[in-house]
Amino acid sequence: MIAKNSRALVFVLFFLFLLAGQVLSAQQQPADAADTKLDDIIKETQLSIGGKDTTGFVWWLPTEFWEQSAIQEGSTPEQAKANFAPMREYTMIIVAVGKIGIGNINWRSESEIRANTSLQDADGESYPPLKEISPDAQGIASIVKPILANILGPTGQNLQILFFPAKTAKGKPIADPTRSGSFSVVLANLTTKKESEFAWRLPLSSLSPPKFCPVGKERVEANWKFCPWHGNKLDQAPAALAAVEPKKKEDKPSPASTP
Repeated sequence: MIAKNSRALVFVLFFLFLLAGQVLSAQQQPADAADTKLDDIIKETQLSIGGKDTTGFVWWLPTEFWEQSAIQEGSTPEQAKANFAPMREYTMIIVAVGKIGIGNINWRSESEIRANTSLQDADGESYPPLKEISPDAQGIASIVKPILANILGPTGQNLQILFFPAKTAKGKPIADPTRSGSFSVVLANLTTKKESEFAWRLPLSSLSPPKFCPVGKERVEANWKFCPWHGNKLDQAPAALAAVEPKKKEDKPSPASTP
């Protein structure tokens, strides 16, 4: 199966070199504005770990991320979906957590991160990292970590790649970036807090058609339900919105004009 998906691994290898700088910049400074869809996906899926004496990041890598990488490299959307189809069995999360010391960072070990990281679905159900994954997932993980370790130094050497289920026991997707929903990654006793939650509200704007407020025409995030400027529901059509707007008071005729 790995040989069959070798082209997918080539895409991973190529784009990790391009994206490693994005991981580092997400920890140290705001990312520069980027026009590419891939950059937009990264901005929405990377979350920084902050707080007193703590550093690191939590990075959700949906299958659509790898597919978009392949498309930008020249594949058709159909080829990209076929190459990375095995990854749809998982929710892939990269975690790096460190305590800032005097002149150094004490990074959490793999065993600590695996034992204290969980995925939580929209219904509050928690999932531990999977202990066994497919050869395809192993193939991607086997090249992701060494490359990031080489480029990012200690941060890359101490990041941990975790795979969680893609669906609940009832078959419902846990983290579908193209549909309305939510999920989170919970770190227990890895930061200065007893629990630190890193949440995503879906869908991702980077993987959705542009969405605009029907009143002021401002572009809004795909997961927003209400316009923050006008207060209207964003799924309302302009006609429906006009119907609920308060009517202006009509001027009453003056007594002199009454027949």
